[in-house]
Amino acid sequence: MTGVRAGAQSGTVGVHPWVACVAELGGALDRLAGSGVDPDWLDTSAKRVVLVELARIGERVAALRLRVLSGASDVAAADGARSAGAWLAHATRQDPGRLRFEERLAGRLESYDVTRVALGSGEVSLGHAAAVLDALDELPDDLAPDVVARAEAHLLVECADFTPKQVRRLGRHLLRVVAPERADAHEEAVLNAEEARARVRTRLTLSPQGDGTTRITGLIPDLSAAVLSRALEAYTSPRRDHHSADTATTADPSDGQRIPAEVRRGQAFCALVEHLPVDGLPIQGGSPVAVVATVELDKLTESLGAVTLDTGGGISAAQARRLACQHALIPAVMGGASVPLDLGRSARLFSHHQARAHAVGHPECQTEGCDIPAAWCERHHRNPWNTGGPTDMANLVLLCAHHHHRAHDPTYATTWSEAGAVTFHRRT
Repeated sequence: MTGVRAGAQSGTVGVHPWVACVAELGGALDRLAGSGVDPDWLDTSAKRVVLVELARIGERVAALRLRVLSGASDVAAADGARSAGAWLAHATRQDPGRLRFEERLAGRLESYDVTRVALGSGEVSLGHAAAVLDALDELPDDLAPDVVARAEAHLLVECADFTPKQVRRLGRHLLRVVAPERADAHEEAVLNAEEARARVRTRLTLSPQGDGTTRITGLIPDLSAAVLSRALEAYTSPRRDHHSADTATTADPSDGQRIPAEVRRGQAFCALVEHLPVDGLPIQGGSPVAVVATVELDKLTESLGAVTLDTGGGISAAQARRLACQHALIPAVMGGASVPLDLGRSARLFSHHQARAHAVGHPECQTEGCDIPAAWCERHHRNPWNTGGPTDMANLVLLCAHHHHRAHDPTYATTWSEAGAVTFHRRT
């Protein structure tokens, strides 16, 4: 028995009510655990009551913990902890993130007595309380106190019928209930701020796993996510033939098992990427985005061996044959019947086809030591066009934007190696 329970149950005069409450709760739980009575023997109606009441008691106990936590800075100071939440996480071996959330919530509740009382009485849960406070904090700072009080009361009533997530959504339109004349301007300001934050926070990371897969992680604005979601739904629609080879949205269904939704979405995403309208994409390095695969002719015809992509990865020859049927992949077949695309003086600019063919032998910027991929590079005449240089493959150089500027900068001299690499030196 802990010191708290022993002190409270020994009849000591002047035991603090909070200490006595904790002791009584702990003692009741100990007696229940020691009784050996199985709750499975409860009838259905009794189980309903017990489950609901235990959930409410749990929230009330959590509310008590928050009350103590909000004033426990002395506990943290005594042991040199960063905060009371950090001290409690260490003392109870709990997730520090959860305790930090509770500590912040405890501090915020000090400003909203009605919500704090509702939480303490079990009328709302911790999740509901956090949703209510988040909505109240989003209201304009210059609202009159009585308007804020009405907003708090309104949301607490809604907690009886809605989940915390739903209450959070209702809270976004709270001003329309308590101050409708200000709602439009406020919502526009909130949305503008959210969209600005979303643009700054947008991230996308592609991490090759080394086993034929790449992990995609990121954070994108809601609007972009909505567009992507609708596109994926088009590929995963139950009315669509998921067994069609051109959709790539299903695994082998021969085992009769239903394909999980997340697997179908992943396969739909791959199909969506493979069917991108390349010709309509923005120009990058002078050509639409495309993937070039270098493959020997015998590998392509026999579906054997590896195929090298200009992005640095590799795929099987069988996969290359499949993708070669559509515009997502451009095969650069080595050993087949091909004709160099030399345009002489008949054209001023190099064509997309010339650049793609040239990139097979020069997968990166041709500047010595530069590793910018050829797909990001720009086309350059080694012998300038204005001095008679032809628009032929032998005169084509792929340079990244930085080094392309260097090539046209008269303050720099260029030196070419036999392999076609260039170095730049500032003229003295």
